[in-house]
Amino acid sequence: MDESSPVASPTIAAPPPQNSHVLWRQLLGLVCWAGLVPLAAGGPIGSVLCLTLGGVTFADAWKSGIYKRPGAKGFLNISPMGWGISMALLFIVAYPTYLLNRNKLRTIEGTRVFYWATVVLGAIVIVLLVLSIVGRAALRAK
Repeated sequence: MDESSPVASPTIAAPPPQNSHVLWRQLLGLVCWAGLVPLAAGGPIGSVLCLTLGGVTFADAWKSGIYKRPGAKGFLNISPMGWGISMALLFIVAYPTYLLNRNKLRTIEGTRVFYWATVVLGAIVIVLLVLSIVGRAALRAK
């Protein structure tokens, strides 16, 4: 083999970037952040449910690889922490938006346990909201 002839070097694929965040620290931050805002409209049960829903949504987004994309803009381009906080504090907007766009946003096939927990907890919150509204309307009618 001639020394002057170019030799094709094998291409080495770069490993995917590692996520520098630790899940338990992120969940703790979510609880501290969302817990600072009073969710008095639903009472203590509603507050706990919304906070739990935020945590489960955060875990689902985390496990599904829904991360903030550099250079992209818009409400859908938020981190798992952003999804958790928006679900806990802005449920009416975030819940349907997340469920409708989750499959388009995810980058990896994560576990579906957190997804179904998000669906079920969100449905419970909706039922409680409807019951609360109906109960208040019935009290006003008396």
